[in-house]
Amino acid sequence: MTVSRILLLAALAPLVACAPATQAPAGGTPAAPAAPTTARELVARMRGDWEGRWYRTLEFRQLNTVFASAGEQESEWIERQRVPKLLRIDFIAPQPNGSGIIFRNDSVYTFDAGALARSAEQLHPLLLMSADVYALPVDSTVAALGRLAIDTTQLRRDTWESRPVYVVGAPAGDSTTSQFWVDAERMLLVRLVHRQTAPTGRTVSTDYRFSYQDVDGFAVPSEILFVRGGRPFYRERYVDVRPNAPVDDAVFDPALWAQGVPPS
Repeated sequence: MTVSRILLLAALAPLVACAPATQAPAGGTPAAPAAPTTARELVARMRGDWEGRWYRTLEFRQLNTVFASAGEQESEWIERQRVPKLLRIDFIAPQPNGSGIIFRNDSVYTFDAGALARSAEQLHPLLLMSADVYALPVDSTVAALGRLAIDTTQLRRDTWESRPVYVVGAPAGDSTTSQFWVDAERMLLVRLVHRQTAPTGRTVSTDYRFSYQDVDGFAVPSEILFVRGGRPFYRERYVDVRPNAPVDDAVFDPALWAQGVPPS
């Protein structure tokens, strides 16, 4: 080996030694993103992983079942959604009479037989964490979690239905404190516990459990099961789902409720 080649190798040696050990070769598989260590990082991962792949609007029929002591009770709704913060529900069976609900910008408007019956401020927890989280700024979502009394200082790993999850808001073994569970690979909400105080003063915790379906490449809930005290009491199933269907702005305007009522 010539003296010049020896000197060249000696000069390159420090550069090779200092090269990052985790650097992937050109054309190789990118390194997996770092595991989130805070609730904010988790929310950012949810939003980032689905950037450009989340639906902007959604139309579907919702088939509802109430599990009552007297037997199962069925109903059917039509829902139209625009992400974020807009959702309209029309009750079409058993009473197609122009009744329903609009959720708009953290307020709720309830209609009975075509007339506004009630309005109030209300942050919809399921809307926030199953859809709006993928469109809102990260800090807006984190602030909303605080309004839902979810302790964002608590983040842990767990397992849900044999899959790894992240849990925010409660320690292991606590099934009644407000919290949410996110699939660690798909970054989708799979469980949400919402604890609230009823007008009677009674504290109630509802456990919402999500299943998903793929519709035209979009992840859309197929079913949400509502559980209290360890027992299911209500189930929603989503059918005839249309992601990114055109939805008129007027549909979500409480002043124009009658114009958006579906034909009987």
